[in-house]
Amino acid sequence: MIRTYSSRAGRLSETNKKYLETPSKCLVGLGFVPLSNKQCVLDIGFGDAQSFSQDVSNNENIVFIGVEPYKKGFAKAVEFYEKEQPNNLFLHNGCAIEYLNAAKKKFDYIRIHFPDPWPKKKHSKRRLISKSFLQLLKRKIKKDAQIQIVTDSASYQAHIEEIIGEQDEFYRSNKPFPIAYHISTFHKKGLNKGHKIKEYNLEFK
Repeated sequence: MIRTYSSRAGRLSETNKKYLETPSKCLVGLGFVPLSNKQCVLDIGFGDAQSFSQDVSNNENIVFIGVEPYKKGFAKAVEFYEKEQPNNLFLHNGCAIEYLNAAKKKFDYIRIHFPDPWPKKKHSKRRLISKSFLQLLKRKIKKDAQIQIVTDSASYQAHIEEIIGEQDEFYRSNKPFPIAYHISTFHKKGLNKGHKIKEYNLEFK
């Protein structure tokens, strides 16, 4: 399997290390989906967890499962959980594709905000959004589910639009995604660089 995230790690602080070693109740294994009457959103790649944590706090009626491969951001999410103790948050440190392949239940929503754009042409095959990835999502979401992809990368936007155009299972919906989100660190960086932010809200045809 081609890895869709880089090997960058970032320097871990002592606080980061502390929370990475904490046996938190929010930590879950591959494919875990909680038994709950609430709707469930899978958040793939929540970054430094700043806006993600705010979204969890502001949507207590929705269960969030955050999957993040990078330890620094993951440690911040665990820290948030340990301090605030939200009952609607679960976290997995690892690969989203492996997580999805192992999931036995289906999701109501999936969010993918600012995935690694892999801007160099030789690395484009590492982009998370692909025809095969959309096929995987199709198997893991409910019939009336929604998927939201947000990116500021013009080349990735063109790539996503090409991928959407090559398949006939999802369409780009005009219906707003039901979970509002705070502007993240990556979102701010994109705006500061003058990049156009695009949202792709997908539904089954």
